[in-house]
Amino acid sequence: MLIECKSNNKIMNVFENSTVLITGADGGIGSAILIECIKRGAKKIYASGISIEKLEPLAKEFPDFVIPVELDVTSEESIKMATGKCIDVNILINNAGVELKSSFIGENVARKALFEMKVNYIGVLDLTNSFLDVLKSNSNSYIINILSVGSSAVVKRLSTYCASKAATHIFTQTIREELQDQNIKVIGVYPGYVNTDMSSDINVKKVSPSELAKCTCDSIENGAIDIFPDEMSMEFYKNNPIKITYLN
Repeated sequence: MLIECKSNNKIMNVFENSTVLITGADGGIGSAILIECIKRGAKKIYASGISIEKLEPLAKEFPDFVIPVELDVTSEESIKMATGKCIDVNILINNAGVELKSSFIGENVARKALFEMKVNYIGVLDLTNSFLDVLKSNSNSYIINILSVGSSAVVKRLSTYCASKAATHIFTQTIREELQDQNIKVIGVYPGYVNTDMSSDINVKKVSPSELAKCTCDSIENGAIDIFPDEMSMEFYKNNPIKITYLN
């Protein structure tokens, strides 16, 4: 189900009194989502990233809410340590991502594709599975995966990135069905171009991180499970509805 962003239609207080873990919290999208969660009443946010130093400004700005957590989603040991520390999480936001601007043909393509896959797909896979028991033990649990319209389309100059996001798209849609009986809701967010450093070389209309965060949270609280938070992504959805076919 997809619902357009309408804050006055809220049917659930998803974020109120919640404990959130956000990966890539030191980036533009991650920090915007963190701030939006605080505005909506989250009681605690584990802001994670590969550098504690980069997370300290968020902890200083929101000392009553933010706990910085060093987390490398490509490291099983780092994931294990974070899982042991963040035992009260009920909302997991898989936001960390990389884009190395690589087509399928070119120099060092395999190396670039492997790193993107490790961060954008395998990291999400590992972290989600590591936190499943935590999410099951806490009420009102959500897994929110920040994806891209590139999850179901190919931008030639970003081919390897799109491949990694496509894998995570399939993962997102599949575990949604598998976790229904566990009362864990799975959300996919599919933005178009976002005004961050990652898209600084592209001269097109972009959604701001704060607009993306607000629309995403509005949509979740309105009951949406697939979210297209900007004009570009909404238009894409109308012409390319997401569908996963399951084969026995």
